Amino acid sequence: MNLITRTFLNRTLKFIGFWIIIGLTIYFVGHFIYLFIPFILAFIMTAIIGPLKRFLIREFHFPRNLAVLTAMIIEIGGFGTLLILLLMRIVREIQDIYFHWPHYSHILQITFAHWVTRIETLYLKLPQDYVGGYISKFFNYFSGLLTHSLSVAITIPEAIIVIVIAIVATFFMSKESHRYIRDFINIFPHEWRNSLIELGSDFSKAFVGFVKAEFIIFIITLIVCISGLLLFKAKYAIILGTITGIFGILPVLGVGIVLVPWSLFAFVAGNNVLAIELLLLTSVVTVLRHVIEPKILGDNVGLDPLFVLISMYMGLASTGVIGLILGPFILIAYKSLQKAGVFRNL
Repeated sequence: MNLITRTFLNRTLKFIGFWIIIGLTIYFVGHFIYLFIPFILAFIMTAIIGPLKRFLIREFHFPRNLAVLTAMIIEIGGFGTLLILLLMRIVREIQDIYFHWPHYSHILQITFAHWVTRIETLYLKLPQDYVGGYISKFFNYFSGLLTHSLSVAITIPEAIIVIVIAIVATFFMSKESHRYIRDFINIFPHEWRNSLIELGSDFSKAFVGFVKAEFIIFIITLIVCISGLLLFKAKYAIILGTITGIFGILPVLGVGIVLVPWSLFAFVAGNNVLAIELLLLTSVVTVLRHVIEPKILGDNVGLDPLFVLISMYMGLASTGVIGLILGPFILIAYKSLQKAGVFRNL
């Protein structure tokens, strides 16, 4: 075996081995990440309060402990208060939908039956029992979905425990971050330490930048969606606007997942004005997102929105909902390793 062939096989085996390790890492992290959720939240919150903490220490000479506590109260406390008020409004709207669901279900079944009957008469010649059976199944499923949404409240105590642990961990991470980093780096051989510090710095900046960029995009999308629905006097504007804003996190697809089917349903139901308003809102949000997203992602992370979408889908397909976060996390890690030259000899 000549030198070129041996070098090629060596690099090929390294490349395959590296991606096998990455795949196994994604699998195990995806299935056990729930164990680390409080500390991942703590890491994100530590990064969020960092600038204010440093500002208080530098400009007002706050002691580190007081600066951390003040930053947490202002930023995490302020955001938490707004979130609680929003959740209270959403719960009220879900309860209202649930209590009035028999009336809404009756109206929707009449509307669907009317249009299905017209389609049947003109095109499909479907048996009436067949059509009616599927309509009933659809609305029974939707009613069950509403019941499940209310039962989610049972998990609130567990969520509170996770949040409390995350807040306490945030305080200690912010207060002793340099010591924790130093102790971790000292585990490795001396000749690795500078490279690890640089790699960790690049990864932390990219990950925090990604979270910051997605949060900014989410808040802008949420405000525009809720404001638009309130302007159009749509019922349950808060909950529907919030759901639309959450789907707006997804690159490329975004709010169209919710607003386009809703507009089609409004048109089928005969509410043409609402259908046009929803399509107009979809266009406004989509154009606004396409204008701001490349700028925000580029400035904070340097990732292409298409690659972010691909990583989100692959994460979702492989590990479930948590993969929507895990996928971009792996992509950022890959970009950081690539920048550090880890793949240079693979």
